[in-house]
Amino acid sequence: MNSGPPVPVLSLSALGKDYAAPVLDDVSLVLNAGEVLALTGENGAGKSTLSKIVCGLVQPTRGQMLLEGKAFQPHSRRDAERLGVRMVMQELGLVNTLSVAENLLLDRLPNQTGWIRRGKLHELAARQLAKIGMENIDPATPVARLGIGQQQMVEIARNLQDDTRVLVLDEPTAMLTPRETSHLFEQIELLKARGVAIVYVSHRLEELQRIADRVAVLRDGRLVDVRAMAGVRESELVQRMVGRAVHEHEGRDAALPGRCC
Repeated sequence: MNSGPPVPVLSLSALGKDYAAPVLDDVSLVLNAGEVLALTGENGAGKSTLSKIVCGLVQPTRGQMLLEGKAFQPHSRRDAERLGVRMVMQELGLVNTLSVAENLLLDRLPNQTGWIRRGKLHELAARQLAKIGMENIDPATPVARLGIGQQQMVEIARNLQDDTRVLVLDEPTAMLTPRETSHLFEQIELLKARGVAIVYVSHRLEELQRIADRVAVLRDGRLVDVRAMAGVRESELVQRMVGRAVHEHEGRDAALPGRCC
């Protein structure tokens, strides 16, 4: 008996967000289990607004979302995280005065009669760091002592929970070394194999071509293209982003420009 196609992990229908004027309008998109969807566009195209709506940081003005076929209306980041929807933002959310382990498990510190079980805390943190290939970091190290790239990896590790269903990565490699980037991409492949759906926000075409299954292009708050990533040329992406043809040499300078909002 044919049960029909699988239900998308996340469905967005006619999403819009207004401030003084619309910044996002009529965005409909689906995200499937075990895929990486690249989200790209120029500065101000609406990528960060869309990402923050999905993760509960911004409330939409209109439209609806479904998480595995059920209504999804997170009113805060915590609401979204409780349902397995997490975001690694460009702005790090670590507490510099706490250790790596405390940052990784801040909302679920192991304790007994009110006292933190340090041994268990460090054991769990080491397990979390191993997911991102960072076994060399001592969980007891204060976050303030880490380099910015290592702090970014800790932020990513903090969001790689076992119940993660959707993971939004906003320019995740901006502060990473090539080695750290390779560790991240390996982890993304493992997450895909587990069925986690990933939204990867980036302007780096070589990264998108390496890990993305599909690419969605936003322009002026509207979704203008969704296509398979395989075979997409840089000039095609840039044309969809800016709304006009771009010469090849111009595309190399203009393609995937700067960070966006």
